[in-house]
Amino acid sequence: MASPKSHHALILGASGLIGWAAVNQLLSNYPHTGMVTKVTALTNRPINLDESGWPADDSYKGRPTLQLVSGIDLKGASSEDELTGAQELSRAFAERVDDVQTVTHVYYFVFTSIEDPIEEVAVNKRMLENVIGALEILNAPLKFVVFPGGTRGYGIYTPGGMFTPPLQEDMVGNLSPEYAKTVVYPVYRQLLAKACESKTWTWCEICPDAIIGFTPNGSQFSLALHWAQYLSLYAYNHGILPGDGEASHTKITVPFPGVDAAYNSKFTPVSAKTLSRFAIYASINPDACGGGRLFNVGDSATPATFGEIWPRLAAWFGMEGGPPVTSSGESSVEVEARLMPGQYIAKYQGLFDQNGLSRAVKAGVGAGSSQLDSVGTWLTFDRQLSLESLRETGFNEEKDPIEGWLEAFEAFRRAGLIF
Repeated sequence: MASPKSHHALILGASGLIGWAAVNQLLSNYPHTGMVTKVTALTNRPINLDESGWPADDSYKGRPTLQLVSGIDLKGASSEDELTGAQELSRAFAERVDDVQTVTHVYYFVFTSIEDPIEEVAVNKRMLENVIGALEILNAPLKFVVFPGGTRGYGIYTPGGMFTPPLQEDMVGNLSPEYAKTVVYPVYRQLLAKACESKTWTWCEICPDAIIGFTPNGSQFSLALHWAQYLSLYAYNHGILPGDGEASHTKITVPFPGVDAAYNSKFTPVSAKTLSRFAIYASINPDACGGGRLFNVGDSATPATFGEIWPRLAAWFGMEGGPPVTSSGESSVEVEARLMPGQYIAKYQGLFDQNGLSRAVKAGVGAGSSQLDSVGTWLTFDRQLSLESLRETGFNEEKDPIEGWLEAFEAFRRAGLIF
């Protein structure tokens, strides 16, 4: 059993956008030295610790110890007997995770994307159910569980959206039954509410919109990586190299990859750093944040638009960011400008290899390319979040959303994922 003052954080999905940031924050002693004594980071795909981007052992005095584990199948047994799945997972945990019986805080950042939404809900439900069941079998002294929902839970996959913004947490209970059954978040809520009955642990849900952050192995959900690779290649092809920055003598304009309505619609971006910090903050403030509460999370209470963000992203690569292309001209420049980022990257990613950046090809967004391209074409409506509930918890971090983008770009460059 864990001692009263020791906390063991189990981060599932540690190589994803939120999970990587959560490990990074805990290893950097957020919110204070000694809050967590041990961090166990579970990943699906193996991570080379030297390429992880996490702080080294001697970077922070008193930092928690890190255990990195990959390849544990959270789905467990294929049988419909869910207890069997939990038992199988508990054995895997016991065999491969040191001190798993001392886990106190669970940060569940796992999601498996499946084309059939009904199957997607079922598979993701089973994984979370197995994790909670396995830890109960192992008698882990749980204190808090946190998982991320998202604006999909507000119906943004419906053309035009379902609700009038600002989107508030109590709206999620008003989804149409037909839509709700395609989203796993309501199922997670029911599962955790039942699982914690008569227990000493509690839980909450955090809700981001667009998550901006770094991952060492790429991510199909990373808009920042997708656009960074696009802008990096676009700049390279126009003779702008790293270090030229905004001082470049040749002004190149790169149009926003989308339509005017998406360029000007309001939303609430959040850096993975801010999101993970609130997840940790919530987990150690159960009175203010537990009880199954849902919290919208953003970098700023002031909504943003891509019209404000895009020029600043392009400027980091030494270019000018312009509005969407409206011309139907067929000049070579106009044709190139109308290629969506995914198409442009597919056409030119060989340049990364030719310049010794093989990781940039292997660690891109992969299957997420088409969905990420659609951000600029189908999210044509205002969808900003209310952050009132977040602020009521005492979490008052506020920053310019562009900071998260540029921090991610710098990390991508250090990792060799862009020029």
